Amino acid sequence: MEWLNPQYTWTLALIPVVVGLFVLAALRRRQLAERFGEQATIRRLAASISPQRRRWKAALKTVGIALIILALIGPRFGTRLKEVTREGIDLVIALDVSASMMAEDVAPNRLDRARNEIKNLIGDMDGDRIALVTFAGDAFIQCPLTTDFGALRLFLDVADPSLIPTPGTDFGAALQMALQAFKAPTGTPDNEARTRAILFVSDGENHIADLESILQDARDEGVVVYAAGVGETDGAPIPVYRNGRRVDWKKDRTGAVVTTRLEEAVLQDLAQDGSYYRIARTSSSLPRITSALDQLDQTTFGQEEFEEYEERFQWPLLLGLLLLLLEWMIPERIRSDSSTRFTSSHASS
Repeated sequence: MEWLNPQYTWTLALIPVVVGLFVLAALRRRQLAERFGEQATIRRLAASISPQRRRWKAALKTVGIALIILALIGPRFGTRLKEVTREGIDLVIALDVSASMMAEDVAPNRLDRARNEIKNLIGDMDGDRIALVTFAGDAFIQCPLTTDFGALRLFLDVADPSLIPTPGTDFGAALQMALQAFKAPTGTPDNEARTRAILFVSDGENHIADLESILQDARDEGVVVYAAGVGETDGAPIPVYRNGRRVDWKKDRTGAVVTTRLEEAVLQDLAQDGSYYRIARTSSSLPRITSALDQLDQTTFGQEEFEEYEERFQWPLLLGLLLLLLEWMIPERIRSDSSTRFTSSHASS
């Protein structure tokens, strides 16, 4: 047996609280009756109230509340086979890990902010296959196409400039590696034409010209290109780290501090067939890409069968409600001939 909402197990503590309230109410009634006056007279006056029915009502209400609490926790037992059809697209995320991505014009820096935004993005995606390509002056496949988003997050965590020693930012190399990531591994059949998209996440500092030929390669492959710009257009210095600590700022040959700024025009050109998104200091429009991806034709990846527990909360919920309804229908008072005679005699006098 499993539970759908184990976080609500603490509500079981309400059952002894309910029992305690009924006990306190009974003791309170007894104390008030003893204080009211002569016990024989009180018993005659209360002869129409059945203590036995009162106890039954308390028991029914307690059990009914207990069953509703059990339904809230959600018992699950018994299994059934469920078939799920996986539909989605193939998405390659090309993440810029060049030195300029360490600029801190967005907190904590461009690269960390980009990684967090990508993690949030893949958390909103379901049924898609995603790959990760990291690039700077060169590019390589950090994670092949996968539906294991937990593994993808681990690869994201270790993506940093040290992975690619080649300086610069080469969108052409990134695109070629992204197109390579779409291809099935050796020995794996891939006969279906899948909907494919690439998301570039970068500050836009492209050191390679001729973006149009890059885009034409994507169009020839039937790939839709999206882009997300990280950073601010004001410009920021590039920190230099040693042993995990910032020790200086990157400088050019003349000793001047190098400033890097978000080059939106380059990224907007890349995304002219898709959409451009902005990851700024205090906001991000990247989550909107999920709706854009949903507009693409979804490809059926296959069907999976798995066992899942049957939900059984309906039965304790129904029984609990019936018991509460039954408790409400049972009156505490019963017709009593002795109490009727007692009342009549007083009325005639």
